[in-house]
Amino acid sequence: MAYSPLCLFLLLSSYALAQDVQETASCPMASRFKAQRKYVYQYVADSRNGVVGSAGLQNGLKVTCEVEIQIPQMCRFIMVTRDCSLSEVSTMDGQPEPFYSPAPGSDVFRASMEKSPLRVIVHSNSHVEVYPEEDEPVNILNIKRGIFSAFMVPIMEDGQSSLMSTIHGRCLTAHTLHSSQEVRLSRDLSQCDQFYGRKPTSSPVALLQQLQHPISKLISSSQSCRYLLDSRGTHVSTASCTETHRYLPFSHGENGISSVVKQDLNFQSVKRISSRGFDVEPRQAKPLHFDEPDDKTVIRTKEDILSILQELVALASTDQGQKRTSLFHQLVSSMRSLRNETLSQTVAEMVRVSKWLTFQALFQCGTAECTSAILQVIWTIEGVSLEVDALVYLLGLQANPDAARVRDMLSMAQYKQSKAIMYALANTVKRFYKGGVTPEIKEVSKFMEMILNECSEDNRDSESPSDPQEEAFLVLRVVGVMGRAMQDVSPSLISSILGCMKKTNIPLSNQKAAIQAFRLMEITDEIRRSLLEVYRDPQSSADKRLAAYMVLMKNPDQSVIREITNALRDEKDEQLKSFVISHLHNIHSSDENPE
Repeated sequence: MAYSPLCLFLLLSSYALAQDVQETASCPMASRFKAQRKYVYQYVADSRNGVVGSAGLQNGLKVTCEVEIQIPQMCRFIMVTRDCSLSEVSTMDGQPEPFYSPAPGSDVFRASMEKSPLRVIVHSNSHVEVYPEEDEPVNILNIKRGIFSAFMVPIMEDGQSSLMSTIHGRCLTAHTLHSSQEVRLSRDLSQCDQFYGRKPTSSPVALLQQLQHPISKLISSSQSCRYLLDSRGTHVSTASCTETHRYLPFSHGENGISSVVKQDLNFQSVKRISSRGFDVEPRQAKPLHFDEPDDKTVIRTKEDILSILQELVALASTDQGQKRTSLFHQLVSSMRSLRNETLSQTVAEMVRVSKWLTFQALFQCGTAECTSAILQVIWTIEGVSLEVDALVYLLGLQANPDAARVRDMLSMAQYKQSKAIMYALANTVKRFYKGGVTPEIKEVSKFMEMILNECSEDNRDSESPSDPQEEAFLVLRVVGVMGRAMQDVSPSLISSILGCMKKTNIPLSNQKAAIQAFRLMEITDEIRRSLLEVYRDPQSSADKRLAAYMVLMKNPDQSVIREITNALRDEKDEQLKSFVISHLHNIHSSDENPE
């Protein structure tokens, strides 16, 4: 069949339109930035960090660039950054807004930013790939990632939320449409899947960002963005994003440890381009979220650091803000290069020079050695016992602790056996233990056994105000958290717990805690016999017998089931008997009808 030129034109146009619709559906940014265009923006990012309200010392950087976004093909972007400058806070001068001056290395920074473009493919809101050059430094790539993320304006219905790819990973983002030309986005950064996946020791709040998701209630991290579109809604005219991190246990109102990052985009021009070239190497693809940069700070000595700190203290009463900011940056950078032994000695002397400057530097350092130093000297602060407990507990939630962290936590627990610190030690051991006997875990088990003292009524220290039975209860609970780590390294501790379980002259809560301490352990023959003995003892309370039954049923074999069911014939406690029969019946029914 022959087609007229008009029919053929309409057919091809329909096909092209269908392709455009399909591309736009998978890449919503396609309707914000048109293919075969080149957009030019002025970009400004301002990062301000510090402990606001204590010593009045803040530091910060500002980055400005001309950013060119080329779209040779739909959903394919080439970002070129030119005329970049790097400046730092020179003085606050008592004003809410700081004064900036060129930072050392600004010319090198400009050359690095201009050296190579960044290619980006936006597959969808939640799937973005960047293609850097092979020799692109990680810190420069991270800055470019941050710039491109500011251009991510999705197409969504008003009030809708969806996952978006950001520099912090995939984040659930709320979309608010104030008008056809104004779009606002907001996201809780603590819920982003890569927000705590990095260890950015170069960050002024590095210690805080290494903490894991369970502490999201104690660290407030959020981002809000406002986009104004042109009259036709085809591109972004202006954009402003503010990212705020606040450490709540050490913050009161507007004061405390905080970090604020502001990004601004201002549209300059748009032109048509003819180039459609977009060549990338698939193996070079990287996600949009940050990579961890290599820290290449210059190694300093203890004398260097003390000299910098003394100079900072001497400048505290002067108006030389520029020098103070630069010196504080040197202080933090220098501390990152010290090993544990040297830093430990250095910090002890630093505290005598200036306690608060030392702590500000330690919190902004972020290395494992600096965290150890914090735990070493934190008790020198008076009147912050609850804050210390909170900080130590949060550190216990960090992922992948090393042997040094276990030793640090053990030292803290030996100094003070508060509930928060003891659970911090238990959580650290649980995350650290991968099997096998290590000296650190062995020391923890000895410490636990010493405090437990076989649940004796005799106080180990006549001057101690704490009740030994309360301490024994706490030990039994935290041993239950550590589970196999304690079982594998200390048979004598297990024997002590079994002894506590069988005692009747101690509080019932302690007897039950001893039973529940086995819930994450392997039920050996010795433990099984002791639990069966408790379960069959008619003189024991129903609560204690039920606790033993539940641990036995964690992974029972046929012999255990047989002994339990045989004991039911002579069971006098009808409530206990009814519960066990019902529980066994439910297990049997579940096994017969698996879902």
